[in-house]
Amino acid sequence: MDTSVQRLDTFFSNTYILHNFAAFFNAYMYMTRKKSLESNQLQELAKMYFMQGLKQQEIADKVGVSRNTISAWIKAGSWDTMRAATTVSRKELVTKLLRGLDEKIQNNDWSPDEICKVSAAIEKLDKQTNVITIIEVFSAYNKWLVTRMRIDKDLTPELVKIMNKYQDLFIGEKLSTTIEISVD
Repeated sequence: MDTSVQRLDTFFSNTYILHNFAAFFNAYMYMTRKKSLESNQLQELAKMYFMQGLKQQEIADKVGVSRNTISAWIKAGSWDTMRAATTVSRKELVTKLLRGLDEKIQNNDWSPDEICKVSAAIEKLDKQTNVITIIEVFSAYNKWLVTRMRIDKDLTPELVKIMNKYQDLFIGEKLSTTIEISVD
């Protein structure tokens, strides 16, 4: 009987340990997922601040992470490339095309074909909504969302994250179909 009691005692002791381990493990996994979710939300918020033109230290202070973390997120997500695309206007692109053509004309190194290409490129820039315009609109919209989140309870970080995901996908698709125009 002593052996049976010892076995039962060992069994219940081991069961208790396993139960506690399972509870601990589940709690650990929950916290890990929660931290991951929080990290993703912080990263999305940091990206919005970055796209608005804030400096890395300012973003780090607002989001509550280190400047090195912000730097790593910028590098991993190529945020700097996306932000650079928002700073180039159609006017600057047209000016660059015309300056390049003007330089070729002054050096007497031009052809009628090049003039046609530049004209077509300028016409295309003026008539079509391009990726830069889309990014500018999304950037302004994201600034509005951040401001609006303070007063609109329906606007949650999760919703903003979903919107940003689809904005990024849309811009990525537009960038992959954009044809580079150059004057050779």
